[in-house]
Amino acid sequence: MSGARNARTPEQLHEEILQAAFSRFSQYGYGKTTMAEIAGDCQMSAANVYRFFASKQDIGVALTFQCLGEKEQRLREVIQRPGINASERLLAFVLELFDYVHEQFDLQPRVNELIEAMAAERMEVIKAHTDQLRALLVVILEQGRDTGEFDIADVTAAAEAVMAATKMFHTPYFLTWYKKAEFVHLARSVVDLLIRGLARR
Repeated sequence: MSGARNARTPEQLHEEILQAAFSRFSQYGYGKTTMAEIAGDCQMSAANVYRFFASKQDIGVALTFQCLGEKEQRLREVIQRPGINASERLLAFVLELFDYVHEQFDLQPRVNELIEAMAAERMEVIKAHTDQLRALLVVILEQGRDTGEFDIADVTAAAEAVMAATKMFHTPYFLTWYKKAEFVHLARSVVDLLIRGLARR
């Protein structure tokens, strides 16, 4: 058994460290977890963990990219969903975004703490995610423009405006303001207003 553990590849060790850190962060929080504890969970020395990650923050960044990547993948599935027009896709996008954030807030609040910590410490992580969200929204708005559903001169600027208008539906800070059903109703109302503004006259 010991020989098999020692025979782990660098890729396996890298993934094992991330899994151990995610488990720790999810249970105890990012701020209360040490590199020594992560190393102990992996049955390796802290020095060995530092061979893969220069700091706990670097582990946090890697896990944040993973979490946000899962969110982005769910949104890409909305983009690829067949048989719906741009208005329907925009609504589905905002609701999917809200559902993901609400699930994390409700089921894994410590993960939201991690993402918020990385947003404060490493802004480039959140910027990259925001750029991805904007790019996905651009695809939806371009669909609406190309089919004549929307009248948009600058889809990038329009995507930025949509993100600003729907910010409360994908920001954990706001999730205590209303019950989930109220949030969904409000999201539908906001998107309906946006669609009316985007629609070709």
